[in-house]
Amino acid sequence: MDTQRAPTQGLARYNLVDAAYFDDSDRDGAVEAGVRLVNVLRRFGVDLDSISAEKVCHNCTPNIRDSYRLELGSLSIAETNEKAAQLELFAAEFERMHELLNFPSAD
Repeated sequence: MDTQRAPTQGLARYNLVDAAYFDDSDRDGAVEAGVRLVNVLRRFGVDLDSISAEKVCHNCTPNIRDSYRLELGSLSIAETNEKAAQLELFAAEFERMHELLNFPSAD
């Protein structure tokens, strides 16, 4: 876009934009990662209702390289314990099945 034009030279020269002008591939990547995480956690009966992709303020946190970060939301202590208990049940069942199949220990 030519923005260095004086008013006497007419309007600025520009190319029309379309919806792709607002696409944000960094956000799209963050959303894809979030979708993957939510879907795998749901397989274990855990849902993160308030997960979101948030743009990083690089002026606030200059050491973060990502354009977006996933915020996993805010959980009460009871909700946190509930989600942890659900994951612990699956982990215990996985270990039980692992032992039944006589896989060698990692120790």
